[in-house]
Amino acid sequence: MIIVYIGTLFLGIYLIVRLYPLYRVKRENIEDALKFLYTSHQENNIVTLETLAGRLKISKGAAIRHIEEMTNKGLVSMSGGHIKLTVSGSALGLQILRAHRLWERYLSDYTDVPLQKIHDHAEKHEHKLKEEEIKRLETQLGYPKRDPHGDIIPDKVGEYTGELGVSLTDWPSNQPARVVHIEDEPQSIFTQILNEGIIPGSNLVVKEATQTGVRLEIEDQEIWLVPIVASNIYVTPAPVREELREKILLSDLTPGQKARVVNISRDIKGFLRRRLFDLGFTKGALVEAALRSSFGKGGPSAYHIRGTLIALRREQTEKIYIDPVEDESANQ
Repeated sequence: MIIVYIGTLFLGIYLIVRLYPLYRVKRENIEDALKFLYTSHQENNIVTLETLAGRLKISKGAAIRHIEEMTNKGLVSMSGGHIKLTVSGSALGLQILRAHRLWERYLSDYTDVPLQKIHDHAEKHEHKLKEEEIKRLETQLGYPKRDPHGDIIPDKVGEYTGELGVSLTDWPSNQPARVVHIEDEPQSIFTQILNEGIIPGSNLVVKEATQTGVRLEIEDQEIWLVPIVASNIYVTPAPVREELREKILLSDLTPGQKARVVNISRDIKGFLRRRLFDLGFTKGALVEAALRSSFGKGGPSAYHIRGTLIALRREQTEKIYIDPVEDESANQ
């Protein structure tokens, strides 16, 4: 009997150890579902069993089990085949969405994680942040309005501030526009857009739009995008362009001073321009001067950006325009 008891005890411990990860996956999938339902509601999109299964990349049977679990917890309800959030479900969906976008903002501003990888990192970390941690992170970041992809970050009560933008395929020709959002999925299209040097904050002009593609001018270069790629870029009217001579240069910063990147001169093109973007010199990125060159005015200087110390030559820092800030919690 003792042997049987011990064997049963060990079997129970084994099952707990093996099944606990399954519980975690289920909880995270439920939170992913709530985040998807919340964003769909904000976009006035209807969510069915099929669309939920497709978004979570699970079978219809698994989606049914998730809906049953969320219904039992009082997070969703079903009406006419449509999945709707309850008040508590909407609150949790908002919390996960805010955690995701704020963490993306943190990764962009304070780490060297490439922009193409930020979404995947945030997908994993969003489930670890509790409500109070999300509030502290938002305060640390200075209450940013958008994540690195241009998605609007709602406040704690779900209010959105900022224009959603219009798809580039619907933008009229010869009217200056500014990129406010780029869809980060699918990954292949997002990477292609970044490789073209297009990021949130970029200014462009659509020169021609046909059924086969969109020809646009950006930074004095012409780019041709097929419709499926162009449709993932959202724009608003470009503000009146300031003269570059009125902007402050990165080379003007003294060690210890911080600033946010405004723009990179159009004089920097091609590989060097993409390299600066890869290093983190994108619009809104926080940068701090660390060390002035000891080789005279023309030598390289060091800067902290996205968790990395970068050395740039004087001719490069004179082509990067900034807005100085008093500290890292300055508003975006």
